[in-house]
Amino acid sequence: MKHWTDITLPIPEWLNVWAAGIPEIFPEMNQRMALVIALAHRSVETGGGPFGAAVFDQRTGELIAPGVNWVVPGKSSLLHAEVMALALAEQTLGSYELASHGSFELVTSVEPCCQCLGVLLWTGVASVVCGARSEDAEAAGFNEGPRSPHWEQELVQRGISVTREVMRPQAVKVLQSYTGEIYNSHLQIYDQAG
Repeated sequence: MKHWTDITLPIPEWLNVWAAGIPEIFPEMNQRMALVIALAHRSVETGGGPFGAAVFDQRTGELIAPGVNWVVPGKSSLLHAEVMALALAEQTLGSYELASHGSFELVTSVEPCCQCLGVLLWTGVASVVCGARSEDAEAAGFNEGPRSPHWEQELVQRGISVTREVMRPQAVKVLQSYTGEIYNSHLQIYDQAG
């Protein structure tokens, strides 16, 4: 019989080196989005997917944790940029409930897919800031999964503010530059309107 121990999810080796060379505080929303788009670009350059995310302290703009899409190199469908950023933020703060440690913002280069929406609901983030739209990711070949057409309003009803299309052209450019593996292309695209 098999015996399982811990689940280990890898992060790119370059991520800590990269993070050591950037400022710790990003006071403006566009600065935070520019960082996330730079993460997505670096991810593409190093074999990851064209998605970046980060968790910031809303009051100070302090970077708590970055994340990139590392699904293919990390061999785990869990390794979406948002999931990585949120998990590293929880690890950094020592809690599965971020709200008990302050007010945090998830900034993501593309609107969250169905997996990332589910994860962010339980983390206690106060706000989500998105670059490209889901349609942009789907135009690049990615399947965003069965999301409610009212996902934005549903987050707002749960006390999570949503800001969309921040630096969208720059985020779309990263998606369009991607020539790597589309790991979920075998899945049927769901009708978002139905």
